[in-house]
Amino acid sequence: IICADMRNPSLTRKLASRAHACDVILQPAAFSRDISFRTWTSFRETRAVENSVYFVAVNYAGSNYGNTAFVEPWVDENNEPEVLGMEEGVLVAEVKRDVLERVRREFPYYEQVMSEEWNVG
Repeated sequence: IICADMRNPSLTRKLASRAHACDVILQPAAFSRDISFRTWTSFRETRAVENSVYFVAVNYAGSNYGNTAFVEPWVDENNEPEVLGMEEGVLVAEVKRDVLERVRREFPYYEQVMSEEWNVG
């Protein structure tokens, strides 16, 4: 998905659905540090958790940008996203199938959303 597409939860949900079966959502963006910047942080974490997917949010580097992140499918105080600062850098992370399976089993949001009664995918 690109930039502001993350404000549309149905797009990410569709990509995570059985029809597309994405385990990782990549979002290149140009979010500047203005009034919308904080929502970018919360949206990327929300999209990862509500769809039980990894979410990779890539932003420009520099004083008005930054915070490229790798978000796992579950976020809490013991499992925070890996985040770069405002400087240029490389973020190396690993997508783990066992983490996806465990999260999808223990927190069945994914199955609830993908069920036919929700009319998705």
